[in-house]
Amino acid sequence: MNLKTLIVTALFAALIVGGSYIAFPLGPVPLTLQTLFVLLAGVLGGAKVGFSAVAVYLVLGAFGLPVFYGGSGGIAHFFSPTGGFLLALLGAAPLAGAISEVGFKREKSKTRQLLFITLGAMAGTIAIFMIGIPLLKIFLKVAWREALLIGLIPFIVGDLIKLVAVVLLGNTFALRIREFIKSGGDEDDFGD
Repeated sequence: MNLKTLIVTALFAALIVGGSYIAFPLGPVPLTLQTLFVLLAGVLGGAKVGFSAVAVYLVLGAFGLPVFYGGSGGIAHFFSPTGGFLLALLGAAPLAGAISEVGFKREKSKTRQLLFITLGAMAGTIAIFMIGIPLLKIFLKVAWREALLIGLIPFIVGDLIKLVAVVLLGNTFALRIREFIKSGGDEDDFGD
């Protein structure tokens, strides 16, 4: 990683921490802006930056720093109803980044790039639920219907708003941030 990549990674890790503090309690799983910044890390910075930013965030939390929802930290969070959602972030950011990268590497049309940004953000969001909900079900020992009522239904509107924000911000800033990172002299191309 070059210096500019490290700076962007650290910035996104800090934004993810800040997003976890902006929360609305909805039961065992709070609605936070954390996922907004996770998806932005991937869409704006690419798969490597997205993965690295989330990894830094999770490691800080695992070591007990107060970076998780409510200013808490510790390894126990990974073995709680929200643990699956936390672990899912590690795959969601690089997935969003990898899909959006296809649009920037292969497509010259802004419309096609926007399509790949949208697909990346949607795939990242779906990945979070696909991993988070089954683990929520296991930890709470509830039926699938209850797990969906707790871990999906209350978040649909909020996540749609976050998706729109990620797509709009991605469409506006992704190319600039990727050019900033690439201008650092890194031999690698945005996440290969």
